[in-house]
Amino acid sequence: FLDACEHCARICRVLNQPSGNVLLLGVGGSGRQSLSRLSSFVCENECFQIEVAKGYGMTEFRDDIKKCLMKCGVDDRVQIFLFCDTQIVKEDFVEAINNVLNSGDVPNLYATEDLETIATACRQLCQSLEMQPTKANLFSAYLIRVKKNVHVVLAFSPVGDSFRNRLRMFPSLVNCCTIDWFHEWPAEALYSVAKQQLSGANVELPNFEGSLKLFQSIHLSVEAASKQFLIVNKRNVYVTPTSYLELLSSFVNILAMKRNQVGTQQRRYKVGLEKIGHAEEQVSGLQQMLVEKKPALEKTQKEVAEMMEVIKVDKASAEEVSKSVAKEEAEAKEKAASTQVIKDDAQRDLDEALPALDVAVQCLKKLKADHIREVKQLANPPAGVRLALEGVCIMFGLKPVKKNDPNTPGKKIDDWWETSQKEILADPKKLLDQLFNFDKDNIPEKTIQAITPYMEREDFDPAAIKKASIACEAICLWVRAMYKYHFVARAVEPKRIQLREAEAELAESMAKLEAAQERLREVQSKIAKLESDYAASIAKQTELQDDMRLCEVKLERAHKLIGGLGGEKARWGENVNQLTEQLSLLPGDCVVAAGMVSY
Repeated sequence: FLDACEHCARICRVLNQPSGNVLLLGVGGSGRQSLSRLSSFVCENECFQIEVAKGYGMTEFRDDIKKCLMKCGVDDRVQIFLFCDTQIVKEDFVEAINNVLNSGDVPNLYATEDLETIATACRQLCQSLEMQPTKANLFSAYLIRVKKNVHVVLAFSPVGDSFRNRLRMFPSLVNCCTIDWFHEWPAEALYSVAKQQLSGANVELPNFEGSLKLFQSIHLSVEAASKQFLIVNKRNVYVTPTSYLELLSSFVNILAMKRNQVGTQQRRYKVGLEKIGHAEEQVSGLQQMLVEKKPALEKTQKEVAEMMEVIKVDKASAEEVSKSVAKEEAEAKEKAASTQVIKDDAQRDLDEALPALDVAVQCLKKLKADHIREVKQLANPPAGVRLALEGVCIMFGLKPVKKNDPNTPGKKIDDWWETSQKEILADPKKLLDQLFNFDKDNIPEKTIQAITPYMEREDFDPAAIKKASIACEAICLWVRAMYKYHFVARAVEPKRIQLREAEAELAESMAKLEAAQERLREVQSKIAKLESDYAASIAKQTELQDDMRLCEVKLERAHKLIGGLGGEKARWGENVNQLTEQLSLLPGDCVVAAGMVSY
């Protein structure tokens, strides 16, 4: 507002003058400190102010003054020293301020190291002033710079004897300062501050402009009453801007509190009326719901009874199928046991021939193609080699070559060596494949009769043949193993036939058992589905019954509510109207209440 602008302009004008100090006189809350800080900002200067805390004394105050003056003299920075009468803990503070105003110095303020810092910083200034850089001249130059940069702003209240005594004891407070009086706020200021405060608080008022003028009138009327009080009772009653600000803040707080209180009561009555109306609407709905749910409940009960009969029949059928399955399962287990006995008996007989067969197979695995090629290259093979090859030729069903007997003219003899060279030893790899893959289970009886004489010969022995050839030793072992395996397999064959028949019967029994088990699973699955449907129907029936009971309870409660609160409905409606009217009158009531509290 305009009055604040005028004070700010005055303070700025004084601060821009050399050694410009200002004494602001006014009651508390008139804006002295705020305008001082604003003026410092406008002048682009730093505002320095002490912070009084518990235990704050003269030592701390002198340190703060030294800090401020060092900034002015050493750092060559302009400082606005703002000091209020509320910060005067001891009267010595005012004496120090008086010295700063008068000379820019406080006696015995600086320590030795501070003086050295001052001398270093002001040496160049001393030279520019054409002064010898002595200690006295350096400190004088420092004081010149301090007086140029420091501006003291005193915010004092003219009320009471303390201010009068201080002016009498410390005349520099008046002589070295420009005095600016802060009088009562004009009507324009009151209006502007009220508008700013209420707009910032987002207060909703039916007549905003009228409310602002009402606050303005209240403050002005209180000021007039205080003057009249002074005339009548010879006593001062100070009406400060702080009281006006308290009026505004009290109004905002009281209005918010009362609006919340009255609004809460209004909402409660409205909710009660809504509940009564809702209960009246629900009564007809609950009655309709009971009518709709009764046929559905009867239908569900009938379905549950029918489903229970079906489940009983299916459970009896499942019991019969389960007995049949158990019987067939026992028969299948008995047949499986007898089949296993036959199989084990046949396997024991086969195990007699298997060791010899395994020895022959291991020996054949060690046999290499080079061993067979060595036998083929023999021009006149030993008797053991010929004997082993004759045995393998007989086992493969090969025929010997007929040649003339050199000892008996006109007689033919069997030459197995030529057959061996052409059929057996021609392809070593093929020979090994034939030996490994020989059909030992189907050896012709004719072949067994032909090889039997060799089995009885003493020279048809693997150990004896090994001396002649390693390959022929393996062949001899193989021939003997095949011979032995033939007789064992022939003795086991009836047992094999019996085993195959038993396994066929077992497979047939297992198939019947599987079919019976499948039938049992189908019946059990059907029963499980029926029981699931039955449980769902029971749950639906229970839900319908619960819903109907709940509807009946709600209906009974609604009747009680409507019957008990029927007379309250009209009274609550009237209360809502009264509270609504009271809400509209709250701003005026709160203005009166805030005025009484603040003034």
